Formats: sequence, structure tokens, C-alpha cells
Amino acid sequence: MKDHTYTQLVNTNGVEVWRCEKPDTIHLAFDICVTRFGMSIAGDIGCLVFRVGSSYGIDFLRHQSDGYLYEKLDDAFRKDREFDSDGFIERVLWAVCDRIYHDVDEDLAPEWAPEEKRRGATAESVKNWLKDQCDLDIHGIEFPFEELADLIDAAENITNTGRDESIAAHDFLNENEELLAVSDTWEWRLNKPAGAVMTRLFYVRHAANAIMAIKDQAAAA
Repeated sequence: MKDHTYTQLVNTNGVEVWRCEKPDTIHLAFDICVTRFGMSIAGDIGCLVFRVGSSYGIDFLRHQSDGYLYEKLDDAFRKDREFDSDGFIERVLWAVCDRIYHDVDEDLAPEWAPEEKRRGATAESVKNWLKDQCDLDIHGIEFPFEELADLIDAAENITNTGRDESIAAHDFLNENEELLAVSDTWEWRLNKPAGAVMTRLFYVRHAANAIMAIKDQAAAA
């Protein structure tokens, strides 16, 4: 969108319309329409409708929180969701780290086991640590090092099962609650907003920043 231009088409009776486009092409071209009761975006990027209008103004579209913009979308645009594979793996890793932190001797536990240091742990680092403990052949410790390493491997392959990923992930969690030492995994939210919707929000935010810069320049003049 670096070559896009922004042209105000309407600014009357509480209605504001801007055209966002690159000259001589409709690629990623779209219009932003603001009325008293809502905002709509339509064009080559697809459509969006927000439940807030001119009292919020185009400046609202610059908000840096994707979650905030998403929550203001009309319900119809929030129904399209997809499996959150990263979030799913993160939840599995968190449960595994919890088991390590609570059930493995403090002298043996890795530095990333405590909750406050856990953000640095990756699937690969946790699996490698678990497998290393198996290789050490530590006697007298009853802990499912190998089983948990295999479980992480299986979680990473959920997308290759050929089933609905969200259903497959919930079934997987339900089957492994005892090993993970967790319960009520059916309550875990494993979906996220569709990528296509979030991409549109990115385009709209970019345009809103450019439009507000134009407005600020005009006001200064």
C-alpha cells in the first residue's frame, strides 16, 4: 500500500467517505464510509462493517489493539474463525511446564520451569530437555519424560490428521488430560479470528493513519 492515495469523496451531513487506492489499478483499492450509525469498508480487500460511527470517527480505525477493533465489528464479521495452532501448542507446553515445575525436583528442573520464566520455552526446547532426561537414565524418579515429549510431537501434528483441527485438538486434550495433569480442557478456546479479517483490519488501520495525517496537515495549514 506504499503507493496508495487517499481522496475524500464525501464530507457532508455527518457522512464521510474516503477512497483508498493506488493510481491506475483496483488492487487493494477500497472505500471507507463513516455515518452516524456505523462504518463500512468495501473494495478489493473485501468488506467490513463496524458497529460504531461518526462519534468515533476515522481516528478510531487507527487503534493499535487488534482485539479492540475486532470487538467493534458487526457480529457477522466475527463468526469467521479458524484453528489457533500456535495458541493450542502454547497451552500444551504450559501444562507440560506446570508438571515439570510441580513434580520434578527443583535441582533437576530447567530454568524455564517457573511461570515467570516460561515465555522463553519453545516446543523444541521442552522436548529436547525431556528427551535428555530419558538419556540420563535417572533412577528413582517417576516422571513421564518420554511420554510428554511424544505428546508434544503429537500435538504439533494435529494439523496433519485430516480432521477438523479444532475438534481433533479438543479430542486430543480430552484423551491426555491425565498425562498433562489438567482438567476441563473442553473449556479451552482453540479458535482465533480468521486471518482474512485480521488482514483487512491491518489495511484499514494503515489507511486511517494516512487519512488522519492528511487531516492534521490540513488543520495545521
